[in-house]
Amino acid sequence: MRATRSILVLSTLGCLATAIAGCGDDIAAKPDDQGQVTFDLTLAPTDARCAVVTITPAMGTAVVRQFPLSPSQTAVFALTGLPTGDVTIGEQVFTVACAMTAGAAPTWIADPVMVTLQAGTPVSITFNLRRVSDGGQVMVSTNFPQPPGTFQEFTVSAPGAPLDRLLIITTGPDDNLWFTNATGNSIGRISTGGALTLFPVPTANSFPTGIAAGADGNLWFTEQATDKIGRITTSGTITEFALAMGSAPLVIAAGPDGALWFCEAGTNKIGRITTGGTLTEINIPTANANSQGLAVGPDRNIWFSELSGNKIGRITLASGTITEFNLPTALAGPLGLVAGPDGNVWFAEGAGNRIGRITTGGAVAEFVVPTPGSRPPFVTVGPDNAIWFTEQGANQIGRVTTAGVFSEFGIPTADSVPVGITTGPDGRVWFTEQGVGKVGAFRP
Repeated sequence: MRATRSILVLSTLGCLATAIAGCGDDIAAKPDDQGQVTFDLTLAPTDARCAVVTITPAMGTAVVRQFPLSPSQTAVFALTGLPTGDVTIGEQVFTVACAMTAGAAPTWIADPVMVTLQAGTPVSITFNLRRVSDGGQVMVSTNFPQPPGTFQEFTVSAPGAPLDRLLIITTGPDDNLWFTNATGNSIGRISTGGALTLFPVPTANSFPTGIAAGADGNLWFTEQATDKIGRITTSGTITEFALAMGSAPLVIAAGPDGALWFCEAGTNKIGRITTGGTLTEINIPTANANSQGLAVGPDRNIWFSELSGNKIGRITLASGTITEFNLPTALAGPLGLVAGPDGNVWFAEGAGNRIGRITTGGAVAEFVVPTPGSRPPFVTVGPDNAIWFTEQGANQIGRVTTAGVFSEFGIPTADSVPVGITTGPDGRVWFTEQGVGKVGAFRP
């Protein structure tokens, strides 16, 4: 198996930048509505001689571009005169020179990627290339990098189908994004280029909610309605483990001990399951705490939120004991948590409209989100080491520095109801849009 990576870098070169529209040689371009894209192959396979990219529009003639390659060397080429709208993009790599590819069989063949290209809206694409001569496979990432502050959205719900309610999202060990589809009763996988696959959960009406990458190279998820924990391989094979009736598992996270930890909102417990399926549970001291958030802290202990108890809890792994810390704001409604880059735990206060910070010793500080009624549910650490969060009530994603400085960014689709959020392998912040059945990405 050989690995290679190629990048498509957006370049304006005197024209208004567009996703993939040409500028110059192949079409009658106007200088105010055309752009240029540059193909940047950072490392060619050792036997590569020519790359062929084919862009096929929904209507019209396909556009084919050839790029001569030098084995294991970098190369930069311009893509111009390309169509916008709904297109299918494919890539082939040959071990013969470009002049000899006519009638020759490619050595590498990519799975086609379907995408909508719009002027001013760059996209990211991931190619899955198969080496046809020996059955090996490599991953080639081809990106039309977005400028900072740019959103991209991917539709999960099929036209005319019931709306998919997408909840938690995480980055998998395969560098794809994985998310729970509660009403669709499935686990979703989406590449950074938008290639989507949905894997049905075997148990009907399970309402999958939380998801996290485990230490075993699989994804683990909760089945809130059917009281189970699920495990899914990166190829989509699902195994389920039953919990006590009424446990209602919600958020799940991989612990420093190699096990998976999760909230049991229905039984007022924190659960732990090994990758082999062995289950243990710890009772939360506060009655009816309604824990709905959990994360590993910078101290390598388990931290969790108590939505109804209005507290943040900590499980000390060495002893298994729980310590609880009251929040200053009454009825704050704490939800998602994350270990911050500053050595503290950060959390969202949905009802309190705040982002909270708690030291590992229990000192709490709260920062008011600028938009009233934003109802932040979940948080993550961004590629810029700031805390990023979704705003369910304001149709925005937000950012707060560890010093408490806020920025907010409006999501293009109205009434999207963003929920889960994570940092992707491509340096973008990814989030689910529960209200419209989409997955969104934002480039900081």
